[in-house]
Amino acid sequence: MGTDRLRHSTRPSHSLPPFMSFGFCNYSSLSDYKHRGTLAVAKEVTEKRQLEETSKRLSSALDQVMEVIAILDAGDDAIIYSNTNFSQTFGNPSHWTPNQKFMDLFECPILAAALEQARSGQAWTGRSSLKTHAGKSITFEGTVSPVRTLEGIVESVVVRLRDITLEVEKDRHLRQVQKMDALGALAGGMAHDFNNLIGAILTAAELIERQVGADSPIQRKLEIIQQVGGRAKELSAQILNFSRRTDDTWVPFDLTSLVTEVISLLETTLPRNIDVRSHLTEGIRILGDPSQLHQVIMNLGINGSQAMQPDGGVLSIHLQQAESGRRIGDQSFLEPCVLLTIEDTGCGMEPHTMERIFEPFFTTKQVGQGTGLGLSVVYGIVHGHGGNLHVSSEPGKGSSFKIRLPIHQEWHKGLSERPAEPSISNLI
Repeated sequence: MGTDRLRHSTRPSHSLPPFMSFGFCNYSSLSDYKHRGTLAVAKEVTEKRQLEETSKRLSSALDQVMEVIAILDAGDDAIIYSNTNFSQTFGNPSHWTPNQKFMDLFECPILAAALEQARSGQAWTGRSSLKTHAGKSITFEGTVSPVRTLEGIVESVVVRLRDITLEVEKDRHLRQVQKMDALGALAGGMAHDFNNLIGAILTAAELIERQVGADSPIQRKLEIIQQVGGRAKELSAQILNFSRRTDDTWVPFDLTSLVTEVISLLETTLPRNIDVRSHLTEGIRILGDPSQLHQVIMNLGINGSQAMQPDGGVLSIHLQQAESGRRIGDQSFLEPCVLLTIEDTGCGMEPHTMERIFEPFFTTKQVGQGTGLGLSVVYGIVHGHGGNLHVSSEPGKGSSFKIRLPIHQEWHKGLSERPAEPSISNLI
């Protein structure tokens, strides 16, 4: 009996399964010091394996969380643990310095203050933005929480950050669309009333003109009234285009031919320091008003040219088909559509300027050089055609206007019945 106990107690520790019960030891004599020590070591190894297994499961679970999670040393902010999403956001840990400091990976005064607050024992919750050393800007919401020992001393800090950059951008875009819709409704109503008043003024001027002689000094004043009234009617028409409260007669037409025509016109009218480059997919047809879309392309081309003065630059115009499920650049498309992109290498825009560029009468030009209706008209025409307009720009890096328009379904149906040919959308 004693031999059996000895043989069992001296088995190698690595062969002990984690779930082994030690209840049978109650029937063994523990007077043997060696026997008692062996059991203690076996139990310690088993508990260590269980802890390691639990640690692996927790680490694996945290790696699946779509948030940045890190545990920091409360003393010096050195990173003790970080999950996979943390590495994807801030870089590969193999490139970190020994005892890598959390705040050395990016710039964010708000998080620095939050860490200081957590060290004092108070958790922080909020949202802010940061910029990594790689130049990536992130808007986040998160928490910074202290972890205390049994004695109540803060020994580490848990940081949880959720990237909400895309959500914030979508909210901003939605607010912009809602604001523009409200402005469009207001502008449309005002333009109709304004048009009626201008019509009455011009009619009265014509009646007076008939009643006075050709050599009367009043004639010159009547001419001024008619000139100003005509200009007012043009402004009213532009406001109506912005609100899209006009009766349109749409026809299917070749958008590629229209864009080619506009490019030829731009090449002859823009300053010589502007290099116009284009890449157009042949034979794209849509349903709409060719004259209005002509105005859109001309307006954006002229604006891009002005943004590149006095040094000049490159104006790029691209037209391509975007198939459903395709991703072109930073945009994905759920339905087949046409993507018209107009880019310049000009001065670019600040974020606060981009938020207002489609508002009627907003302009960054000097007094007398613009009415502030050009881009608002572009916005109205594009949305009136069932499309949308996405703008991206950075100061000193130019601007990009991407216009998505519904494709003419009959043309698209005929295209889909033909063998596929290489195109921009098929190569991306």
